[in-house]
Amino acid sequence: MASKTVSLYLDDTCVRVMVTRGRRVSRLAELPLESSLAEINSKEKEIELGRKISRLLKVHKISQRKIILGVSGLHCLTRPVALPELPKAMLGEAVIREARRVLPMPLEQVYLSWQVISVAGGKTNVFLVALPRQMADMVIRVINHAGCKPYLMDIKPMALARLSPEPTALILDVQTNEFDIVIMVNGVPQPVRTIAFPQEKLSFPDKFLVIKEELKRTLEFIRSKAEGTQITPDTTMYISGELAEHPELFGAMAAEFKIKTARLILPLKCPKYLEPLPYLVNAGLALKEISRETCPLIPNFNTLPAPFLPKHIPLHKLMALPAAACAIGMLVLMTIVVQDAAANIRTLQNRLDNASALIIKKQTQKVDTAGALAALEQQKTQAEAEYETYSAAFKKLITTGNNMNTDLDASVDNIQPGLQVASMSITDSQVSISGSADSEETVFKYVRDLTDTGRFREITIGAIDRIESLELNEEGEEVVGISYTYSLSCSIKAGQ
Repeated sequence: MASKTVSLYLDDTCVRVMVTRGRRVSRLAELPLESSLAEINSKEKEIELGRKISRLLKVHKISQRKIILGVSGLHCLTRPVALPELPKAMLGEAVIREARRVLPMPLEQVYLSWQVISVAGGKTNVFLVALPRQMADMVIRVINHAGCKPYLMDIKPMALARLSPEPTALILDVQTNEFDIVIMVNGVPQPVRTIAFPQEKLSFPDKFLVIKEELKRTLEFIRSKAEGTQITPDTTMYISGELAEHPELFGAMAAEFKIKTARLILPLKCPKYLEPLPYLVNAGLALKEISRETCPLIPNFNTLPAPFLPKHIPLHKLMALPAAACAIGMLVLMTIVVQDAAANIRTLQNRLDNASALIIKKQTQKVDTAGALAALEQQKTQAEAEYETYSAAFKKLITTGNNMNTDLDASVDNIQPGLQVASMSITDSQVSISGSADSEETVFKYVRDLTDTGRFREITIGAIDRIESLELNEEGEEVVGISYTYSLSCSIKAGQ
């Protein structure tokens, strides 16, 4: 059975929820908002809206609270940028530097997400999405107050672009307070604009004049660039929202701008008793997870800010749990054995005392009692020897375990991005490590970090081998991937 997906879209006018199973819509829910998100300026208002969303889900019997979250594109920014072809280790810093140059606001005020969409001709093409921090933080707090946990996030223009059946197309969505213009060329959104109407209460003819002027400016901009040659009379502009109810208007506008028009349709199966068209954004959010391979939209990444991403337990922490469980089990077992030995000694001592009293009372049975006494003395001596043996083993186990845990922490805690450990063995005198790394410098950095721990007398690099392999990039072309394998022998200092 296909897994259930819950998508929630929130803007200034309403909250819309869609539940899907695979490509089939099973439930829809809507909550009109009495005030805009900008007016939610206190913790009390955030909690109140969160409770309303929680009641909406409860009334419509939507129990799953792990959701895909969508927000308006208003005040959000997108940019396709081209960088020189760089190593992976340098790419993140280069993207941030380029974002500071091209975005019209400080990076400290936004959450930045990005994805490499192609590497060709010595260039790395990257797609950026920037969300205002204040808006994103407030929306996610509201969602959390509703008892929901977002694990994927997207902005409305990207969700709508995911519904386009063609890689080169225009999308125009008109809502009560704002409208979106998306021009997609070869699967990559170029201008992405979300524009608020200048007045809240504006007649539709006046809205249409604003839409037409902004669309004209956007088309002139894209046609002035090299990508604009892809916008031809065969290019389709897909319409949704309020403008879809006025085919005579958008038909005339399309003829003026020399493009074709069509309504944006829902690519999901929906029961006849539900009206899915107001939920196109939710459909685009759902397709974010179930249509990764077939969607013509190339950028498809999670814009959920890093502080709100689900936490993952590090691998070395997972490895430490079973090791700790085994150590605790051994300690409990040794404790039980020592306690049993001590109890046996006390029991034997009591029997010895009784035998001594019996000797005094029964001198006539001296020979037989002396034999029994000797046997008891022998058992006592053996029990005491066992007690000493178990006690010494117990102390050695604790010391050895502490040393091995320290060496394991020193080896694992210094693992850095770009370095993988395939195997590790630890003895009283040596730690042997082998694995792979993105570069030789990563291995040398790891060796320096291990040396700085002060745990090791000597660290020997047994081997560093360069490995080349053929890999497929995102365009299906074969490229040469380079990695390195290594092996280390770390001699533990005496007395550590």
